[in-house]
Amino acid sequence: MKRVLELMEQKNHYLEKFYTVNETSLQNFLNDNYNEINEFYNQRESILEILKYIDRELLHISSQSEHGTAYQLESLKKHLSDKDLFVQKIIEQDVAILSCIEAAKNQIIRDLKDLKKGQKVISAYKVPQFANQEEV
Repeated sequence: MKRVLELMEQKNHYLEKFYTVNETSLQNFLNDNYNEINEFYNQRESILEILKYIDRELLHISSQSEHGTAYQLESLKKHLSDKDLFVQKIIEQDVAILSCIEAAKNQIIRDLKDLKKGQKVISAYKVPQFANQEEV
């Protein structure tokens, strides 16, 4: 049971890190700053890999774990409650992040369409060039 509690504590630690990475990047995205989006993605992926490892360890240990004391069980309940809270907050952040990215994508599409329209307008005003022009 002791190892389960240690792993849950680690899991919550990394969920908090994930939350912090999301929060920092969300603030950047809300300010239309997408310069660090690759770093954001890489940080998230690294943390997710660690969380997957912890989950595998928890699964392995839980199949052979003995029952804990009342204090350990209460501690486990608290860790699980904290985990659920972090997961809910992360889901809310992810929805906001996806919304920001979608809005930026739509703005880029609008900008490209406007650029294309502008190019058509400019090409309509080009003066034709004649090969054999004589001066009068």
